[in-house]
Amino acid sequence: MKSLVSLSKATRVLEIGLFTGYSALAMAEALPPDGVVISLEMEPYLAKLANENFKKSSHGKKISVRIGLAKDKLMELAGKGDKFDIIFVDANKEEYVDYYKIIMDNDLLSKNGMIVVDNALYRGGPYTDIGDKRGTALQTFNEVIASDKTLHHVMLSVRDGILLIQRKKDVEPDTTNVNGTQVN
Repeated sequence: MKSLVSLSKATRVLEIGLFTGYSALAMAEALPPDGVVISLEMEPYLAKLANENFKKSSHGKKISVRIGLAKDKLMELAGKGDKFDIIFVDANKEEYVDYYKIIMDNDLLSKNGMIVVDNALYRGGPYTDIGDKRGTALQTFNEVIASDKTLHHVMLSVRDGILLIQRKKDVEPDTTNVNGTQVN
């Protein structure tokens, strides 16, 4: 995550799912001094644990933790007109489709931004007969992304799979000429 933030020259990062805060801190380390990570966490005790860890780092001041249900917090951020260069999704797997729809429907992703989805290959569940609800939910999510022709997406088969998602218009050059016809 630190490398992706650095390579993208991100200044604003949204993390959906804080857990211990390790990824938030890694991303904060790659941000410029005025950069910010907003991390959404449902569990107050995890937010408290992570905030204690953030205090031990000079980069911890770049991280703001918002406690509550991720979908509610996403709608609050959208209502404020917030946009993010990188959105890291690593929370309730059964809600990944909802998170994606809220992000895209409310324009939370900045121009040239990237959504980074953890656990997209969750223990092989999306593509095997394991049959647990997380695997099924991730299979549905992956199918939603694959069927959206406005997206450019790449699956990295690292650990439980990392799915990188960008708007196609931000990745591929415009191939229309001044007359509005396609150029090859």
